[in-house]
Amino acid sequence: MASETQQADSHARGSACTAPASHRVPDSGKTSPEVQPVIMQIVVRRDLLDTPGWGVGPLMAQVAHATAAVLHETHDLPETKAYLDDLKNMRKAVLQIADKKGIEKLAALLSSADPPIPHHLWVEQPENEPSCLALAPNRRESRVKKALDKSGCRLWKG
Repeated sequence: MASETQQADSHARGSACTAPASHRVPDSGKTSPEVQPVIMQIVVRRDLLDTPGWGVGPLMAQVAHATAAVLHETHDLPETKAYLDDLKNMRKAVLQIADKKGIEKLAALLSSADPPIPHHLWVEQPENEPSCLALAPNRRESRVKKALDKSGCRLWKG
């Protein structure tokens, strides 16, 4: 059975069966694995949807804050440059996480990885409430998938 993050990656890819030419490994006559396209994973606290004062609009703003912050902080990384250089093919997976404890666990896992996995945990002020975490554009490394799975991330489904 596929994990939720695998389903999210599949969902984020849409219906295309192959990656754009710019993301494929050149054909050398040998079978080689395809280079994964660059994607951003955005993790939103699901419990905030039912919290007074929050809701869909405020959560969308949290997503915008976190994604803008991580792109600004990682603008010099090759994956971020590749992501921003191909605006028409940007891929994102929006994931949910149960609560504050879960998003803090995910942030800790990403920060403690060796090397750390670039991300930005948006903490809304003045409430001092962690609400959304955006990972820097990446190529779905196994260590990213493991951190998302281990912290309980699931594809956001309405």
